[in-house]
Amino acid sequence: MVDYTEMRRKFRAKDPAKSAARAKTQAAVKKIAKEYELKRAELGLDKPRIKRGPLYYAIVICLMIFIAGLFIGVQTGAVPMGRKRISKADLQSRKSIDALAQACGRYKFHVGRYPTTAEGLEELAALRPQLKGWFGPYIKKVVKDPWGRAYVYEEREGGGHPVLYSKGPDGRAGTTDDVLPAQDAFELPFRDTTWTNHWVPYQFRGILVAPDEATKKAWEEEVKKY
Repeated sequence: MVDYTEMRRKFRAKDPAKSAARAKTQAAVKKIAKEYELKRAELGLDKPRIKRGPLYYAIVICLMIFIAGLFIGVQTGAVPMGRKRISKADLQSRKSIDALAQACGRYKFHVGRYPTTAEGLEELAALRPQLKGWFGPYIKKVVKDPWGRAYVYEEREGGGHPVLYSKGPDGRAGTTDDVLPAQDAFELPFRDTTWTNHWVPYQFRGILVAPDEATKKAWEEEVKKY
């Protein structure tokens, strides 16, 4: 006869209680896994990633070439980046043109007009003690711009500020590199009169507002000296 004892030991009958507990555990695990997947979907963690195929590497190579070309262009000056550097000559010309404009304003402050076109900027350095109201000279001497050319000066018809500028590096008038004075340079001597030691400008001469007669007479005598 065949002995089935060993086979019965291997294939024991299932315990219903254990089977139910195992099924319950598996169901709980599946539920947790499902909730986990839903949560990942809500957080966007399941979005497809870019596959690093031929297209991906082609895009990366193109970007690297573009960045390298841009860097080389900046180094060689072909591609401008940031603020344009101001040369020493440009800076010097701007300071000089502003100083000339202020000197013109001081001349007008005393004389009542700007130098004429015929007089030119040399009038600012000339000695004119016979000219009414003159209290100069207003510059030591007229110099050329940093590029060795004379500054352009013309009296403007109908009044207003005179025409004053440098032709810049290219030496041509009316181009973008012309150097012009600051807009308020001509009027600065009238707004800030500390340079005059409280000298009375031409438009206020003869008009004195004093707190008392003694002060008024003292001011009138001071003005007469000039």
